[in-house]
Amino acid sequence: MSFHILALAPDELDSREDNAPPRSISPATSVATAFAVLATQTSAEAIRRAHALHAGSEPEVLHKLRVALRRLRSLWWAYEPLLDQKDAKLKRGEFKYLADAAGKTRDWDVLRDILMANQQKQLSHRRLIVAVEEHRTNALSLSLRTIRSAGVEEILQRAVAGAAHQLDSRSALPVLSEFAEERVARAEKALQKRVRQATEPEHSGYATLHEVRISGKKLRYLLEFFSPVLAHSHPSTIERLTSVQNELGKLNDLVTSETLLREYSFQLGEPDGVKEAVQYFDDQKRRHMRAAHEILRTAS
Repeated sequence: MSFHILALAPDELDSREDNAPPRSISPATSVATAFAVLATQTSAEAIRRAHALHAGSEPEVLHKLRVALRRLRSLWWAYEPLLDQKDAKLKRGEFKYLADAAGKTRDWDVLRDILMANQQKQLSHRRLIVAVEEHRTNALSLSLRTIRSAGVEEILQRAVAGAAHQLDSRSALPVLSEFAEERVARAEKALQKRVRQATEPEHSGYATLHEVRISGKKLRYLLEFFSPVLAHSHPSTIERLTSVQNELGKLNDLVTSETLLREYSFQLGEPDGVKEAVQYFDDQKRRHMRAAHEILRTAS
């Protein structure tokens, strides 16, 4: 299966001020300058989302904060060959820590939304949903404390400045278009490998599908970053790719929600509701796993 581009979901596009268009890169841009442009814009988005967090924050604020931090991790992965690899790995770990902090609340949002969308079980799930809401409130409070105490702005500004200094200190850097093509090709190759593994009978579980999803996201973000300097726009695979990404996203939500229910079954205090919901999630998970495998086999 050839993956050349992933379609960006509307909710993963940057929200920018109308009077402040983003600065773009071009084939004439140096590798170092391109990093400065891309890292500054993406970190600014993450900082803006972090500053917007408060006790009544909507789920989308947390989601977009996580997306910005994931995009930063992908950018650091792309530039890792030109950076101090130990430092780059450390920075990617910091970005993941912050994204995970936001993700704890996002997971409760997903669980609640799936329960509420299951019309046939809404009445029996009503008390469970109330309990989930309480845990979501507690999780948001923890997310806010963690993100605020971590100092997101300081972490990101320090990371960008440090990496930019490393790039400026190098005696020689590759041409941006060649560098971008090589890193995109490497990400694409990694995705193809994950797809092959996921379609093998001995690796048919959720773990390999999850790796496909992660690899797909990385490739998508690199293509978004470097599209102005890539030789081809690669539009032919968008439809094939979108369908499997949608299935993998739904599957991930189901797995995450089922895990939460099992982990907090006692604290939620609704044993019958939890048991019924776990069975529902397990059934849906199996259905979406079959669908995802079928899409991958058909597209391979």
